[in-house]
Amino acid sequence: MSSWRKRSSAAASLEAAAHQLTERDRAIIAALAEFRLFTLEQLCRLFFTSMSAARDRLSTLFERGFLARSRPSTRAAYRYYLGPLGLRLLHADRVAAYEQSSVDDYGNRAVPNPGRAPTAAKAREYGEGVFLSSQRPHREGVSDFYSRLVASTRAHPETRLIQWEIETSQHRWWTALSLRPDGIFDLDIAGLVRPFWFEFDTGTETIDRLVEKVRRWNSFIERHLKMSWTLPLMLIELTKPGREDNLHAWLELLGTVQGVATTVTARSADPLGPVWRVCGDRPDSLRPLAEIPPPNR
Repeated sequence: MSSWRKRSSAAASLEAAAHQLTERDRAIIAALAEFRLFTLEQLCRLFFTSMSAARDRLSTLFERGFLARSRPSTRAAYRYYLGPLGLRLLHADRVAAYEQSSVDDYGNRAVPNPGRAPTAAKAREYGEGVFLSSQRPHREGVSDFYSRLVASTRAHPETRLIQWEIETSQHRWWTALSLRPDGIFDLDIAGLVRPFWFEFDTGTETIDRLVEKVRRWNSFIERHLKMSWTLPLMLIELTKPGREDNLHAWLELLGTVQGVATTVTARSADPLGPVWRVCGDRPDSLRPLAEIPPPNR
């Protein structure tokens, strides 16, 4: 049950409210700027130690206008995304970065001009675009895996999440190779840094298309086996166990598939645990993330 608290009033201006933000508040706003939306439970995993504390603080940020929220039905969880003041705070930070950026000999800055501050109408348009997007279930799946991974690294002190890049922030080099995973991240596992690529499958695309992604991945791995840098592993989380079995049956037809492992959302509450099925393994032979073998050189 949520603790009693006094309802906050909407902030009159960004300047009047920004000084009341904590470092955690700003981290929440930054995470929402990158991932677009999170549920209460996901934000609790990332930033809080209890659901009641998360509910109280997120409600305060919502009432002050830094966050907005919507839900598909009265029984569903709220989806939190940036509200009018959150968008304006993000814009102010980008303006500061633009003004402090270096200028080359041609007068161009290293940071793009953020343009005008978002209006209330633009904030509503942004919120509708996030919440009503056909991509929302997919984004929610990626956000959920990320939040579970962060929570899992806290429970395993020998493992540290070094960085995470979502699809929209990835280097154009991967795009040129027709490889655009939903997430790229590095884990420090007992002193050994291992790179991973993550793909979330909602089941809306055909199995042929998913197999084609793995085929392109396998071709990429085979072409770069002699490179000196550590090759990443491809992790795929599916929402349906039957689809996972179907995928592995199709992958057997490709021959040798290296560095690919799958899991199902229902069994992957702890992504670092023994929840991963490596291509070629039996369905009941699940491995922890740290024990997935790298591609053979």
